[in-house]
Order: sequence, then structure tokens, then C-alpha cells
Amino acid sequence: MRLGLLGDLQLTNKSPMRRIDDYWMTLQMKLTQALEIFAEKECDCVLQVGDFFDAPTVACKVKAEIIRLLHIFGYYGQNRILCVYGQHDISGHSKYTLPNSPLAILQAARVIKILDDDPVATGTDKDADRDLVTFIYGASFGEPIPEPSSKFYNILVTHRMIGDRPLWPGQELVGPRQFLRKHPGYNLIVCGDYHFRFTETWNGRTIINPGAIVRKTISKFDLEHKPAVVIFDTDTSELEIVELSVHPPEKVFDLTRIVKKQDNSILADLVEKLKSGEKKLSGWKHFLGKVFKIRKSNERSRQIIDECLEEIKNG
Repeated sequence: MRLGLLGDLQLTNKSPMRRIDDYWMTLQMKLTQALEIFAEKECDCVLQVGDFFDAPTVACKVKAEIIRLLHIFGYYGQNRILCVYGQHDISGHSKYTLPNSPLAILQAARVIKILDDDPVATGTDKDADRDLVTFIYGASFGEPIPEPSSKFYNILVTHRMIGDRPLWPGQELVGPRQFLRKHPGYNLIVCGDYHFRFTETWNGRTIINPGAIVRKTISKFDLEHKPAVVIFDTDTSELEIVELSVHPPEKVFDLTRIVKKQDNSILADLVEKLKSGEKKLSGWKHFLGKVFKIRKSNERSRQIIDECLEEIKNG
């Protein structure tokens, strides 16, 4: 079976601060390229690693355009994109808000299927004495890794921070080989969240991060990043990296403008209090109020946060 592997998309019609192109149009063109590659390579199935959308509050026209695009490429009904959800897809980083997420709309439209611990079975080998079944499991953001069947070829799609190089000093990362060792029941692991591509094979098993198709900042890692998709053959364990055609950074980023650094001390204080695990966090709304004031946040931003907090409370 030939798989098309698609990294973090973070689809949105809102442009990051330093992008100078039509960002939404660029994202649509990148996704179109990826789907064209999967069609050309005759992929039997497409796996996407989460953070399909940049936020759970994306505009309705974004969801509508993505549904239309996936229909054009034949992703509907049984021929759906199999994915997990990331923290950007759900409000408050809580799975209980998934029913109100853009991914829920796409799943209802039958253009995607959200994977979980109940595997999707697919793939046959006509030359074998019996069907060679592939089980595809999902572990979304914050969800545990399912225990796979020992009888079949097992694939895990997951959204969690696994990486081969720290993104900042002191970052604690789970390494690709370390993750393979910890989960020996999977023949193939496809992961996201960490935005930068890597592949590693150990003891005949493979872990792949296709890398995000987005470049949102002018950090060293983003500027060096080359968006791509990965084609993986489960019969031969061969993989192919196909880079997308994208403009160089200087064509899509403002590399000269100086952005004033925000004072994050109030927010940092709040985060430390939350990390402390106190059962009661007195004055946290006061802290948020001060953050709003310092950042001069608009009323819509405050409304979105209030809605998210209410969803969590009612979840």
C-alpha cells in the first residue's frame, strides 16, 4: 500500500505578522500541490498528523473552501483523509471541545476521518494466502498511544512533540528512535506537532515527520525549512520526499521590519502559577485582565477567550 503523508497544515485566512504574500492563497496552493502529488504517485491513502487548522475559530469560508478542494480530488465517503487532531484544532486544548471544531465539520462532510484507538483496517495482498491487513491507529493531542494488534501491519498517526533537534536551549524532546523503542508494536509511526521533517528507521520499523507545509516566522528553523510531503510504501518500506514548489523566504517574508518585543512577564507569572498545580488559583482572571491591558487586546480577542473558557467549563 502506498501512503501519502501530510504534515501540519494550520490552515487559516489570517496572515502571520511578517508574511507579505496572500497567505491564504499560498496555503491553498500548497495543499493543492500536495494533493496533486498524491494523485500522481497513486497513493492509496493519505494520513495527516493534526493541526489541520490554525485555530478552532477559522472562518466558515476556510472550511467551505477546504471541503470543496477535497471533493475535487475525490476525498469523500470511504476515500477520506485519515487524520488526528492537534492543539490548534480544538478550543482550550481540550478534546471535549472537538464537536465544536472545524474538524468536526469536515468529518460530518465525510472528507476526513479522525483516527483513534479503534483502528481503520485497509490494504490487501492478493498473492498471499490471506489478506494482508493494515491497521491504522490514531493518538491525537494529549491522547494515550493505543496498544496495537500483534497480528497485522500496524501504523500509528500521532500529534505529539517528537524531534531530532531542540528548537530552543533546554527544550526536552523525545527522540524519534526513543519513541520507536517505546512503542515496538508499530511498523510505521507518522507524527506531527514538531514542524520540521525527519525520518528514521530502526530494527526494520520507521518513524516519519513529513514537516509542516507552513512557514510562519523568520526563525532560523523556519527560514531553512523546505515544505514537502512524503510517500511511503508499506510493502517495500521505501520512502520518497517530494518538496513543494514554494517561494524563497525573501519573497514572502518581511525580513527587515523590527517588531517590538512584548512584555510577557505578567503572562509568565500566570503560567508558573498554573504549573504549580495549585487547586485554587486566586486572581487568575485579574492576571488575564492585566495581560489584555498591556497587549491592548481588542474586544473580539477577549470574546474568543471567554468562549473557550466557557466551553471548557461546560465540557
